[in-house]
Parts: sequence; structure tokens; C-alpha cells
Amino acid sequence: MANKAATCQEIKEKVCEDRISVLPDALLVQILLLLPIKEAVATSILSKPWRCIWTLMPKLVCKDTKHTNSKSVWWFFEQSLQLHKSPILEHLEVKLGSRCPADVDVGKLILKAVERNIRLLDFNLKWSAKPISLPKTLYTCKTLKKLILSNKILIELPFEVFLPSLIKLELFNVAYKDEGSLIRLLSSCPVLKTLIVVREKNDNVIKFSVKVPSLNSLVYINNNDDDGVCGCGCSSSSSSGSLIIDSPQLKYLRVNDFSEDGCSIESMSPNLTMARVDVGSPPNENFLTYLSSVKFLHMTWIDETEVFCSCVNYSQLIECMLRPCRAEYWVESVMLLLDNSPNLKVLMIDTKGIGESDDLRRWSYVPECLSSQLEILEWKKYGGTRDEKQLLEYILASSKCLKRAGISMRYSKDCNDKMKKKLRKELKSMPRASVSSELLFPAKFKWRSSVAQHCLFDLF
Repeated sequence: MANKAATCQEIKEKVCEDRISVLPDALLVQILLLLPIKEAVATSILSKPWRCIWTLMPKLVCKDTKHTNSKSVWWFFEQSLQLHKSPILEHLEVKLGSRCPADVDVGKLILKAVERNIRLLDFNLKWSAKPISLPKTLYTCKTLKKLILSNKILIELPFEVFLPSLIKLELFNVAYKDEGSLIRLLSSCPVLKTLIVVREKNDNVIKFSVKVPSLNSLVYINNNDDDGVCGCGCSSSSSSGSLIIDSPQLKYLRVNDFSEDGCSIESMSPNLTMARVDVGSPPNENFLTYLSSVKFLHMTWIDETEVFCSCVNYSQLIECMLRPCRAEYWVESVMLLLDNSPNLKVLMIDTKGIGESDDLRRWSYVPECLSSQLEILEWKKYGGTRDEKQLLEYILASSKCLKRAGISMRYSKDCNDKMKKKLRKELKSMPRASVSSELLFPAKFKWRSSVAQHCLFDLF
């Protein structure tokens, strides 16, 4: 009986044994990284060995929500950073909402991060106060590889800066003291590969100049409402502006700008392979010339569509996504582009919101890409208007190498099941030059270059 009692005691002790605490500190840190910071810090009360584990975490994330007290969140995070002991802070993410008190010392937090050899800094400030300047030390950090600044941040750089390791820079709705501050920031990044810019209102920059020799990827989204007042409260001298690109190594370009601002390219590599251009009016002639090297093109337009489609020889283009926003002349524009794209293999058309024009069209020629190259056609939001039907019939009847045509329908509100069935039957009966081609419902193909885009952006 004594032996049996001893055995039961041993089993009980094994069941109660704390096996997690005996794990190596490095593994415990990885476990804590899966928890919110408050819960990770709370583990310090578990036992003496746990007291300092959280201070070795290489990643700290602080986010306040509408359900939290911003002041207490800030105090908690500031105290946590003071106790932090990791020699290298890989990742610091701070997102403070509109209720954040205006007297918090943001600069102090940045300085502590720089002292700990910060690699990735994501700072999002949405308080109700004016935009603030960040400490000079941030702009001379030798270890910083990725920097994300959002909202109430003022880029004010009257001094020379140097960020020798910065690979990726993201600027979301920030304000600039002047154009010189923007130029100094970008020129301080000798190895910058990816730049993402979102402009929400007039930010005190008229000529947005991107002169970065090492740049591979550029995303520029301009939501400027041209109200004449910059994000830092200054009055701009003009409501018009422009984007100027001087980056000879650029491979991926996205421009989303439906304002009246212009866009020009001063120097760009002919190796530009991917471009997404969503604009209200066409950029200058030099910009269009450099689009001639792209292999993947995503285009949304409103006005002067024939400029995009007739003035550029897309000799390298193999995949194209077209999204016209107005009914007038959109079919002619598509035909012009097809005629200038002899190697096009994948064509995607999205006609959401397109109405019907007054002109009937007849084409007496067949673009080279239709007779010898086009393999996949995808049509989204096909509504069966006369224009859409004419173009679809023409492409199907002319594409000798077509393997698949996918169509996603856009039905009117009064379209019943019987009408839907009739419309599909009409599509299936359209003559096809390629007898082996399939007609599929709905369209499933995605813009293939978006995968490559993510690969370019995933640099850190």
C-alpha cells in the first residue's frame, strides 16, 4: 500500500509540474509574441522566472480602441518601454486614436526606440491636436529598415538626414513643412526599394518629386480635395500640383489620381514591368512612353481614353485589365489598345457602371493579338448593352487561340430568372473562332501581376 501511495504521489507531482517555465527563454519569448502586450506583461506575476521574460520581446504593439482609455494606454505603454531590456527592438507599432491626450511625449517614445536599434517603426497618430514633428534622431537612425508614418505627423526637416538601411517607406496622409523636407527625406535613403504614398487633402506640397535612384516599387494615391489648406494648417500657394518621378530602377508603378494634378516621368528604366494607372486625365507624353515596356497593365480611365490607347505601342504587354468609367468612346479605346498590343495573351474588362452610347460600330480589321496570341478573356460586370455585346461578339469571333472566356454578369434590378437564362443562352450561342475555347460563368481569373506586386512589397 505504501508503494502504491508513493506512486500516486509521483503521478500527481508530474501532473502539476510546470513544464512551460522550464523552456528556454527564447522559446518563451516566441510564445509571448502571440499575445497582446497587456497579456504578455501580465505574465510577469506568474513566478520569479517569468518576471523579466516579456522585457526580452523584440516586438511591441500598442493600439488603443474606442473601448479603452487613451491616456492609460499611453501611460502603460510608456512604462513598459522603460522596462524593456532587449538590445534590439525589431518591431514597434504604436496606433493612438482621437482621444489620445495632446500632452503625451511622443518624441520620448521615438528616442527610446532608436536607442534600442529599432528595425521597423509603425507610428499612427490620430489625435485631435495639430500634426507634430518627430525628433531628429529618428531621421538619422542607422538600423531602421521600414518606416510607416500615418496621419497627424509633420515631416519637418530643415536639416540634413540619413537613413542608410531604410528599405521601405510608407507615408499615409501626413503633412509636410515644405517641398524641401520631402526632398531631403527621400534623398536620405540610398537603399530605398519601396515607397507608398497616400495623400488625403492638400499637404503643402505642390510638386511631389520622387527622385530615388534605388527605388523598385512606387505606389502613389492622391485623394487631394484641393481645398487650398495644407494638413499642418498652412495655406498653399496653388490648388494644382504634380507628381514627378525620377527613378531609373522602377519595376512596379501604381498611380491613383483623379484630381486635376499632372504626372510626369523624368527618368525611368525601360524595364518597368508592372503598372496600374487609375487617373481622370492622361499624364504627359513622357509618362506614356515609359508604359511601352510594361508586361502587366491595369488601367482605369475617365477622359481622353484614346491618348492612352493609341499613342503607346505596348509591344511587351501580355496581360491587361481595363476599367472604363464612361460610356463615350470606350469601345474604340479598347480596340485601339488591342491594335497596339501584338503579344497580349490575357485580356480582362470590367464594365461596372458603363452605360450605352449612340453609335453603332463595325470593324474591318483584326488586331494581331486576337488572330495569334489572346488565350484568356475575362469580363466582369457584363450587362448585355449593345456596346458590350458588339465588342464581345467581335473578340470571340476573331480570337483564334482563345482557350477560355469567363463572364460575370451584371443584371438589372428587374431581371428575373427567365431573363437571366435567356441572356446566358445568347452568350453561349455567340460564334467563336476557337472551337476548343470554353465559356465559363462567372469570371474567376485575377490580375496575375498582383502576386508579383506583393512579392516586390514584401521586402522586410
